[in-house]
Amino acid sequence: MALKVKIIEKAREYVVAFGASIILLTCSGVADAQQSVGLVLSGGGAKGIAHIGVIQALEDNDIPIDYIAGTSMGAIVGGFYASGYTPAEMMQLIESKGFHYWSTGEIDPSLVYYYAKDDPTPRLATVNVNLGDSAATKSILPSSIINPLPMNFEFMNLFAAYSAQCGDDFDKLFVPFRCVTSDVYNKHKIVCRSGSLGDAIRASMSFPIVFEPIEMDGVLVYDGGIYDNFPVDVMREDFAPDIMIGVDVSSPDSKPNINDLFSQVEDMIIQNNDYSLPADEGIKLRIHLEEFSLLDFEACRTIYKIGYDHAMSMMDSIKSRVTARVPSEARKLRRAVFKSKTPYVEFDSVTVHGATPSQNAFIKYMFTNGRTDTFGLAQAKDAYYRAISPGKLRNLVPHAELNDSTGTFTLDLRADIKNNFNVGVGGYISSSTNSMLFLSAGYNTLSFNSLNSDINGWVGQNYLAGALNLRLSMKSAIPSYLKLQAVISRHKMYDNDRIFYDSGSTLVTSSEAFARLRYGMAAGRSGKVELDLGVGRLSSRFYKDLIVSADNRDRLTNVLGQIRLHYAYNTLNDVLYPTSGMLIRATLDGVYGNEYYYPLNDNSLEVRDTNGWGEFTFRYERYWGVSRNFTMGFEGNVVASSQKLHDNYAATMVMLPAFHPTASTYSVFNTALSAPQYVTLGLQPIWTISQMFQVRGEFHGFMPWRRVKGGKAGVPPHYGDWFSDPAFFGEVAAIYSLPFAHLTAYANYCNNPGTKWNFGLSFGLFFLAPTFMH
Repeated sequence: MALKVKIIEKAREYVVAFGASIILLTCSGVADAQQSVGLVLSGGGAKGIAHIGVIQALEDNDIPIDYIAGTSMGAIVGGFYASGYTPAEMMQLIESKGFHYWSTGEIDPSLVYYYAKDDPTPRLATVNVNLGDSAATKSILPSSIINPLPMNFEFMNLFAAYSAQCGDDFDKLFVPFRCVTSDVYNKHKIVCRSGSLGDAIRASMSFPIVFEPIEMDGVLVYDGGIYDNFPVDVMREDFAPDIMIGVDVSSPDSKPNINDLFSQVEDMIIQNNDYSLPADEGIKLRIHLEEFSLLDFEACRTIYKIGYDHAMSMMDSIKSRVTARVPSEARKLRRAVFKSKTPYVEFDSVTVHGATPSQNAFIKYMFTNGRTDTFGLAQAKDAYYRAISPGKLRNLVPHAELNDSTGTFTLDLRADIKNNFNVGVGGYISSSTNSMLFLSAGYNTLSFNSLNSDINGWVGQNYLAGALNLRLSMKSAIPSYLKLQAVISRHKMYDNDRIFYDSGSTLVTSSEAFARLRYGMAAGRSGKVELDLGVGRLSSRFYKDLIVSADNRDRLTNVLGQIRLHYAYNTLNDVLYPTSGMLIRATLDGVYGNEYYYPLNDNSLEVRDTNGWGEFTFRYERYWGVSRNFTMGFEGNVVASSQKLHDNYAATMVMLPAFHPTASTYSVFNTALSAPQYVTLGLQPIWTISQMFQVRGEFHGFMPWRRVKGGKAGVPPHYGDWFSDPAFFGEVAAIYSLPFAHLTAYANYCNNPGTKWNFGLSFGLFFLAPTFMH
C-alpha cells in the first residue's frame, strides 16, 4: 500500500512539473495576460443554473476566470468551478438522480436498508416526547421543508477532498473563491474565506424554512442572500480584480404571488440588496428568469441555455472590456494538474458525538463494523444510510477531517437522536366509507440491541383495528431482528363503492385476532427474509349466497396455526404511488386448524371440520422512465392456494384470496376479483406533471385458474372451466403529493356485477393493519 502511494505521488510530481511548463509556454505572448477577471454570481435558487451557461460561454471564448465569488446557488456553482468542475460536469451532476434526491430531501430508495423499515402506517405527523423534560419535546413541525439528511452526506462527498487539498484555504483552490452566508442573530453577513468548503457552500444556500441551517463557530447561519445576494463588494475587497463580470439572476421586487409559497417567503426574507456593478469596474449580465421558481430544478437544461445564450449575446461587449485570453487547452491542462493533486478520501477512524456514550458507540460500530482497516466514501455512504434508515436520527452531520501526518481522514459524526417516546396522528379521508382516523404511540431505543415498540389504532366507519408491535434488533454478522406482533381488526365490505355512509346493508364483516413471532434478517441492502410462527382466530359474517336479504347472516370461524416464509426486495420510491424502482415479494404459508360454521348466525347449530392448506403468493412491480415526464409501470401477481371448497358458496368466497389493486377497492367485496388461484397483469402509465403532481393509470387484468361458481338458488360452490371468466379493473387518478400525504381524485371501472363505475376523492395515506393471511 505504501509503495503504491509513493508511486502515485511521484507520478503527480511529474504531471505537475510537466503541466506547469506547458502552461507557461502556452500562455506566453498572450495579449494583456496580466489583466485579472473576477466573476460574481448572485443567488436565485434553480435560476442560478444560468450561471453554468454563462461560464460555458466564457470558456468557449477563452475568457479567463481568475477569481469567483457567489451567494446561495451562485456559491454552489462558484464552489464547483473553484473545485475544478467543468460546466459539463456541473450539468451532469445537476441532471443526475442523486442531485434530485438530496436537493428535494428525498432518500434514494436504492440506498435504504429495507430490513430496518417498519410496516407503513397512515401516520401523517409525529411528535417526539421527552417524558422527563417537557421542554425537550420536539415540535410537530419539521425544522425545514427539505429533509437535511441526504444533503448532509452529499456535501461532504462532493467537497471534502477539495477542502483538504486547499488546506481549508479557499485561495488555494483551482480558482480562488469566496461565498457569503448570514448570521441572522447578529444581523450581518459572513464572508467565507477558509474552513470547510462544504460547510461554507451549504451555509450560503440554506434558505430559511426550505433548508435547515448549519452551525458555524457556534452560530446558526443561513442563506447569504439575506444580506448580500450579489457579492460585488466581496470581490472588490478580497481580490481587487482589474475587471468584474457580474451575473444577476435574482427576481425583481414585485407583489408576492398568493399561489407561490416560496416567492412569498423569498420576498419576506431577502433584504434590499444592492445589485449594482459600476460600469468602470466591470460588466453586469442581468438574466430574466422570472417564470422559474426557487426549486424549479427540473427546468435545468432550459435555464442553462438561457444563461448561455444571454452571455453569447453580450460577448462582443465582454471581449471589448476583457482583453486577456486563456486558450482552452491551457485551461484543460491546468485543471488536470489541479485534479491530479486531489487526495483520495480514505477514513482510518470514526468519532461520534451528540448522543449518549452507548448511542455514540453503536453509531460508530455501524460505520466500522468492528474493523480496523481503512474505508472510502462509498463504504461511508453505505453505513450512513444504514444508520438513518430506521428513522431514529433527527439529524446526522458528517465531516471529513484530514490527518496531515498520515494523509488519511477521520470521519466525524454529529448525531441528533430523536426522543424515545413518540405519539402520532394520521388517517384517511375519503368520499367512500374508507375514511378512518389513525393514532399511535411508540417507544424506541438506539443501541446494539435496539427496541422498537408501538401500539396503533384505526377507527373508521367500516374499519376498526388495533396493533401491538415489539421488535428487538440484534447484533449479528447479518443484521437481524425478532418481532412480536398482535393484531385485532374488524372490516366491513359492501357490494359497491358507497358514498360517505353505510346504509346498513353490509355484505361481509370480517374479524381477525392473531399473534405472530417473526425472525427477520437482511438480504442485502434492499431485501429481507422473514420466518413467522402465528396463531389466529378469523371470523366472517355474511348473507347466504352473498345476496343482501332480511335473513340473519351466517358465520364462519377458523382457529388456525401458521408458519410463513417471506422474502421481499424493495427499491420503490413511494409506497402508495411509486414512479421508479422495483418490488419483488414472495410468501409461502402453511396453515392448519379447526373450522366452525354457524348457519344464520345460530350459535346452537355448529358444523365443525378440520382445515389445512398451503398458499403461495408472488408479486412483481417495476417502473421504467420512458421520457422526462412519462413513466410506465408493470405489476404482476400470482396466487396459488390449496384451500378446499366449503359446502356453502358464501363461506368459500370469504376465505379466498382477493385482489385489491387500489385503495378504493378495499371497501367492496367483489367476487369477480377473488379466486383460490389467479394471475394478474397490470400496466400503470404515469404522467408526472411536476414533482408534486401526477396523473396515474391502473389497468389490470385478472385471470382465475378456475373460477369458483355457485350461490344462485342454493347451488353449492364448484369450479368452472380452466382459465375462463377473466375480469378487468381500471382506474385513472390525479394525485397531488404533499410531504406527508396524498390528495387524490379518481374514477374507476370494473366489469363485475353491480355498479361498474365509481368516482371519489381522498386525502391522507391508506394503510390497513396487517392481516393473518393475505
